[in-house]
Order: sequence, then structure tokens, then C-alpha cells
Amino acid sequence: MHKISDKDKKIWNFYVSNLKSIKRAEKKIEYFSSNSQVVPRVLKSNTNFALEAKAKKRLKSKNFFFDAIVDLHGKTEAQAFEVVKNFIKNSYLDEHKNIIIVTGKGINSQGKLKLKTPLWLKNEELSKFIVGFEAMPNNRGGGGALFVKLKNKKKYIT
Repeated sequence: MHKISDKDKKIWNFYVSNLKSIKRAEKKIEYFSSNSQVVPRVLKSNTNFALEAKAKKRLKSKNFFFDAIVDLHGKTEAQAFEVVKNFIKNSYLDEHKNIIIVTGKGINSQGKLKLKTPLWLKNEELSKFIVGFEAMPNNRGGGGALFVKLKNKKKYIT
């Protein structure tokens, strides 16, 4: 067993006596490669947008709340794309995790915004902020709304 030096004991006693005054530092997530260099986690484009089963189950619950909602009714395709782009980026920066995009269903469930919005979410510019998305369940808007789960801003370097 190692003998603790007097210097180490003094440092430990000082630390223990000041525990209440020490503030928690923000977590910075760092990953180490095999050669012991720090590799930061960078936002990358997503390719798989499927939500996990747990998130899908929670989505159907009436007690599940969303951080933000945007409604695209009455917007042209160009306007809607700008709104979605700004909404996704601002929601990510505001550390929102669960958001809703209301597109509407359109005539015969073939509305342009309903069909285009998933394509916009999959493009390289927006996919880096998104974990996954799915049409809302029928009891919460059905095919006329999309649930989008965003990445956690604290885990990535932007």
C-alpha cells in the first residue's frame, strides 16, 4: 500500500473542506483515439433517420410534450423551405430536442409540402442536426405533421 505524503494530505484536506464552494464545470465530451490524442465529436450529416422504438412509443403518449412547433400552412414551397431550415437550426441552438413540423396533408394526402419536407430534412445542410423523424401518430395529427428529434447540442462541436 502507498504511503500518502504530507503535501497530498494537505491538498486533499483543502479540497474536502471546500467542496461546497466548488462549482460544477460544464461537461466537455472528448473521445480518445488509440494514439491518445483528443478527437472532438463533430456534427456530421445523418443517413439513418429511423427513430428508436422507445421514442415511437413515447410519441403516442398524450403526456409527451414538444419543445417547439412550426406550421407551414399557406406557405409556398420556397417560403416553407426557408422556414424549416431556420426552424431546425434555431431549435438546435436553443437546445430543443423534440419538435413538430405541421405540413398539412394536401389534396388526397399528396400535398407538396408533405412530400418535400422529409426530403429537406434528409439534405446535408439539415441532416446534421437531426437524429430522426417520423409522421405523427393518427391521434396527434397523423400524416399532416412530422415529429423531428434533434441532436443534443452539448455533445457536439459546431
